[in-house]
Amino acid sequence: MPAPNFRALSLVDGQIVAHARLDDALQALRDEHVTWIDLFGRDEANERLLGPDGLGIHPLIVEDVFNDCVRPKIEDYQSYLYLLFHAPSLQPRDDDPATLDLTEIDVLLGDFWVVTHHAQPSAAMDAVFSEIERTGRGLRKGAGWVAHAVIDRIIDDYIPLLDQLDDTIEELEQKVLHDTGGPDILQQIFSIKRQLQQLRRVSVHQKEVLYRLSRGEFDEIPEQAIPYFRDIYDHFVRVSDLAESYRDLIAGTFEAHLSVQSNKMNAIMKTLTLATTIFNPLTFLAGVYGMNFEHMPELKKPWAYPLTLGAMALIALSVFWFYKKKKWI
Repeated sequence: MPAPNFRALSLVDGQIVAHARLDDALQALRDEHVTWIDLFGRDEANERLLGPDGLGIHPLIVEDVFNDCVRPKIEDYQSYLYLLFHAPSLQPRDDDPATLDLTEIDVLLGDFWVVTHHAQPSAAMDAVFSEIERTGRGLRKGAGWVAHAVIDRIIDDYIPLLDQLDDTIEELEQKVLHDTGGPDILQQIFSIKRQLQQLRRVSVHQKEVLYRLSRGEFDEIPEQAIPYFRDIYDHFVRVSDLAESYRDLIAGTFEAHLSVQSNKMNAIMKTLTLATTIFNPLTFLAGVYGMNFEHMPELKKPWAYPLTLGAMALIALSVFWFYKKKKWI
């Protein structure tokens, strides 16, 4: 029998109750017990919970919940709030130093209930659910505090992600400066740049959502919880600022890579120029005395060959000394 695509907790008579059936969780909602339902993926039972026979969520919101949306947002439907966030995860791969994955987290917040949804596994949701199931913290205070716990954990998970990206950028900088990155260094730089650009696009809208929550615009957010949402907003502003500074760092790393490669090319061209400058007059002398005309005066002289070789050596040493004196080599 397949595992259910949900998990649910309710506060019933001061006790935390875990529901094995979605109908039991829905009944707890109807009885106005503080309830948190966490949905995975999309199936008939989950759609029924959000539909007219369940919570009566607007059809457009139901579609947004079960379909991927690029932009974080907040919508007020009077009796409930719809929040869309992106939770981070950073997974190392063989072809990338780090790969950023953003998991969409949908949050529906009513007066005494919270419904969350995510299409992919989320470490943040697992951690919050386990803590509330164990301690009841958040659920005992109300639905708004459960939403705070979920959002707070999502934002906290950005910090280790940025720390890992910081370490990756520092490693790339060292590889660029010491020219040890190999042929894949550009691919790694552009990979990090794409990830930071993706993070920036999300952070712009997500910061606006958190700002509105921190201002106390919505009745579903308890007045006592507003300072805590303001604290989440402050944390995410720091995340956004760090992401922006890392974009500048990776752009600087790219410029440094181009500069190092340009310097290498200059060194190669300098070496080739020196070799060309030395061998051009030698080639001229060899060409002149390689023509073998019958009446060339030096051809029958016994000292002509060593004199020519000596002249070649003297020219080569003179050119080399000139370059050395000018500090071109």
